[in-house]
Amino acid sequence: MRYIGNKRKLLDFIENSIAEKVGNLEDKVFCDLFSGTTTVAKHFKKKCKKVISNDLERYSYVLAKNYLENNSPIDYHEMISELNSLEGEEGIFTKNLSPFGDCERKFFTVENAKKIDAIRSKVEEWKNNDKINEGQYFFLLASLLESVDKHANTTGVYGAFLKKFDKKSTNLFFLEAAKFDIGLSSGEVFHGDANELLPNLTGDVLYLDPPYNARQYGANYHILNYICSNEINIKLDKEGKESKTGLPSDYNKSPYSTKSGVKRAFEDLVSKSNGFKWVFLSYNDEGLLSLDEIKDIFEKHGKYYLTSTAHVRYNSSKNKSSKKHTIEYLHILERG
Repeated sequence: MRYIGNKRKLLDFIENSIAEKVGNLEDKVFCDLFSGTTTVAKHFKKKCKKVISNDLERYSYVLAKNYLENNSPIDYHEMISELNSLEGEEGIFTKNLSPFGDCERKFFTVENAKKIDAIRSKVEEWKNNDKINEGQYFFLLASLLESVDKHANTTGVYGAFLKKFDKKSTNLFFLEAAKFDIGLSSGEVFHGDANELLPNLTGDVLYLDPPYNARQYGANYHILNYICSNEINIKLDKEGKESKTGLPSDYNKSPYSTKSGVKRAFEDLVSKSNGFKWVFLSYNDEGLLSLDEIKDIFEKHGKYYLTSTAHVRYNSSKNKSSKKHTIEYLHILERG
């Protein structure tokens, strides 16, 4: 899935850096406190005894429930086939996220939005009628989330849609299975505020990948949250008109994405990390916090180390020549 700050290309760097300090990972409990699309958590599910995942966004929770807690095979072929064979229906996604009737939003074509409505409705029906269990439910929702992203008429985030439908978005919607790894490790998934949750968690490795800058994930991925909740609550302006991009009336606003709140939030978080011996923070050179600020906070609680690597940062632009290299820092705290 296209995602701001995705660590897919940095997994080897992260794993090697952690293993160098921690040693053998097979008997370790790994916690990914800002899990996003679960890229890092999924990777360490294959490496560690247990993986804990948390995120404030609903779509992340759904993905983690599938990729981390599902650990037994699911015979999904018949379910996926039945869902793909459904006729489209005019539901909330069609009426609010596609150019249907008076709606001007173009996140999806009308035809694909109808298909999304039909599939989302059927999955909820199966759940309510006990035709599927919890693991199957989250597997199907995760499959829908990732398939939706492949057909969305956006540059990669949902803060805006393209004025004209591109080739990707006009392809007929097709539900693909969100296959998960079967392993010996166990997973535990939370959906809450990281600073409030952390005092209740214990383990060996705490991995932190909070927002770096002013981009709020709740605003940039609100469409995915709509898919998860199967509800749409669009913000109204003072004149009673709906947000042009379908922004919800209430979405999570992280202090980590504000210059005024990030340092206080991070200091509070690190102070609550004593349930873990090792803390690793991913943060790049475009972040709101400086290297010295992070170092000062970490050194209050133990030994501080720093390692880094250069890579091409996420860019939603279609201009491939606009790729920009950035430095990804991994700040390390060995708690005393």
